[in-house]
Amino acid sequence: MKSTVWLPLLTFICRSASSNPILGLFDSTCQVVSGECPNKNVSFWLYSNSTRENPILLNPLDLNPWDFQPPRPLKILIHGYTGYRDFAPNSYIRPVLLDHEDVYVISIDYGPLVRYPCYIQAVQNLPLVSQCLAQLINNLVDRAIVANDRIHLIGFSLGGQVAGQTANYVKRKLKRITGLDPAKPLFILGPDSRRLDQGDADFVDVIHTDVFGRGILRAAGHVDFYPNFGAQQPGCMEENMQDPGSCNHERAPRFYAESINSTVGFWGRQCSGWLVQLLSLCPTTGAQALMGYHVSDELRGSYFLQTASKSPFALGKTPDVDNRQTLAKFHLNFDHNEIDNDYEPQLLEAFLELEAVKVVDKMDEANLDKQLNWIDRPEEEPLSRNFIN
Repeated sequence: MKSTVWLPLLTFICRSASSNPILGLFDSTCQVVSGECPNKNVSFWLYSNSTRENPILLNPLDLNPWDFQPPRPLKILIHGYTGYRDFAPNSYIRPVLLDHEDVYVISIDYGPLVRYPCYIQAVQNLPLVSQCLAQLINNLVDRAIVANDRIHLIGFSLGGQVAGQTANYVKRKLKRITGLDPAKPLFILGPDSRRLDQGDADFVDVIHTDVFGRGILRAAGHVDFYPNFGAQQPGCMEENMQDPGSCNHERAPRFYAESINSTVGFWGRQCSGWLVQLLSLCPTTGAQALMGYHVSDELRGSYFLQTASKSPFALGKTPDVDNRQTLAKFHLNFDHNEIDNDYEPQLLEAFLELEAVKVVDKMDEANLDKQLNWIDRPEEEPLSRNFIN
């Protein structure tokens, strides 16, 4: 195994004490919030070229169709832990979208529910956030204000998992979800209804940039991209020596923002899995695929690419190098070449699963029912309406 891949793992171990998600477990100010939608802790801000400096605060129960005229595609940006409406991915992606695309952008703000150091409680607050977002989407679609197939969710970190959970509550299946380094801690185990996966939308594309730390390693979408193995991103040790993992994590929205208007593009090659790519046992010739905003919705599988250490990060297409003779020496068992679904490199004691953490009471689900129109689902389906204990 290459030494350059072990380096980020060792770095992650060394910094884990400061990024440990159980710090908030013993903080009395950390709370799980119950309530109904709309909720005072979850707000939605509408941006367009004409309102980018003065966004419109939306009331999900009293939407003005004229705010969405003329009709345009709608991009919904979802921040992560410790974020707010002007935090990543919004700060990177929203300005570029408004400059180069004729779209509406909604930036969700649920900052009071995901503040530091309350990571465990933040994760437990996500179902409320997801149901409030679903309420907004359902009302937009039901009133024919925005067509369902023109809505695209883009979630960073915990926001990627919010997008996945929102799929549990929308009336119509979402067209596209983009996960930007979806959060790992507390999402490794448990049902798919708790985390982003390819069943959440017609097309799910994922970019992994901090797989040994804050982001998940295993594939989560129809297509998954791993810039620089998804591990240590070039330039991050210099950019943030105190916490390079934070830099790794934020490279996902930065790459995505650049992809909107890049002249060369982020091009990756397909490989059967992360471990096979790690061992340099993937073909280095043939077709390449574009990562980011303009990705093809027909792509399937995992793709790998390199980036520059600073902006502009995109390097364009990689020259072909014929490695067929090397590959011919190996006979891989493709049934055992990937990370097991129940394991990822991490400090297990630092990432307790929610089932082992009993710190809050069950949320009042009845109050949410008053404001949301639910779809009847067979009892055996995994899409649960229950909050996590």
